[in-house]
Amino acid sequence: MTTALRPVARATALAPRRRRVDAGAAAHALAPAAALLTLISLQDAPPRAVLVLGLPVLALAFTAPLWPRGLQVAGGLWLGALGLGAGLIAHSAPAAVAGAAVLAAAGVRGWGINRGRPLRRAGAVALGLAGVVALYPALTAADFLAKPRRAISETALGLPHQAVAFRASDGVRLSGWWVPGRNGAAVIVVHGGGGDRGGAVAHARMLARAGYGVLLYDARGRGRSGGRQNALGWRWDRDVRGAVDAFERRGIHRIGLLGLSTGAEAAVTEAAGDPRVGAVIADGVQVRTSADAAAAPAVRPLIWAVGTAVRAVGGERPPAPLLGLVRRLAATRPLLMVATIAVERTVQRRYARGTSAEVWQLPRSGHTQGLRDHPAEYARRVGAVLARGLGA
Repeated sequence: MTTALRPVARATALAPRRRRVDAGAAAHALAPAAALLTLISLQDAPPRAVLVLGLPVLALAFTAPLWPRGLQVAGGLWLGALGLGAGLIAHSAPAAVAGAAVLAAAGVRGWGINRGRPLRRAGAVALGLAGVVALYPALTAADFLAKPRRAISETALGLPHQAVAFRASDGVRLSGWWVPGRNGAAVIVVHGGGGDRGGAVAHARMLARAGYGVLLYDARGRGRSGGRQNALGWRWDRDVRGAVDAFERRGIHRIGLLGLSTGAEAAVTEAAGDPRVGAVIADGVQVRTSADAAAAPAVRPLIWAVGTAVRAVGGERPPAPLLGLVRRLAATRPLLMVATIAVERTVQRRYARGTSAEVWQLPRSGHTQGLRDHPAEYARRVGAVLARGLGA
């Protein structure tokens, strides 16, 4: 009876190993395809991304079969998560599906690895944590540098307007809408990071109702504008400078800025070095470099990781710290900063300390949602700042 059972026992013992081999073969076969699809999904990223991110990903995908099993599993999990995340960010279903498949195959292959070996298991956990640390800046860089553009609807503004185009101070061609005003002054509206002009139409309408001329445009790399995007806005002040130049060519010299989130930081940056700007409303100023994050130490490691990844992949240098820019701007012109979420309230109080800048705190509103939640008070405060700075 014992002899009759031996073949069955042997077959049972071999079954898990056969499943692991099949999972390993699937991961090895899928990894190169997932890597290539991930790179294709990041086609809107700067060319430098191919060298900084693409070559390591491809090397990982094609050399994984040569590694020990533990490293194969760790590499497959990292590559799968990257492909899935990049596919979702770039709205690429093939990259997301391929990434999910590699992730699943690597998970099956790693099931039960180092069972009963505490030290090796601890090493595997440490390796996994290191992978997460490396994955976060890679996905964040993809999100900031390669998010796909959205179509612009000509009816979204809901006001009579003219389609206009102008050049940023470094020559990038920008596209936008111009709404003529009634009081001789004009305001440039700068949308938030990763969005386009469609995200700021409510603010443009508010300003137009008050009689201001309004320029609402797509930042570089967004909407219909040229150039490469960077949702941190490290070069967006050049766009704002080009808009101010365009106003001067139209004979408009009373100029204000209203920026949202990343656009708010770009507005502060431009106005701090440009006396032609008479007043600034900066709604949603946060942090964009590790130097800024000194005002909010809890987020400094994350900001450092994001900034390092964006600089490596995008090739851009970080701008000057916001603390000094806010102080320089507030010393000569009216500045209203609107703070909603916790990090904004923390850093804006520090930026404004010892200056004439006003910080309006709205703790029960979402990021840049002050106009939606408090339309009358928002319009009143914005109007007062613009009236002081522009005399309108």
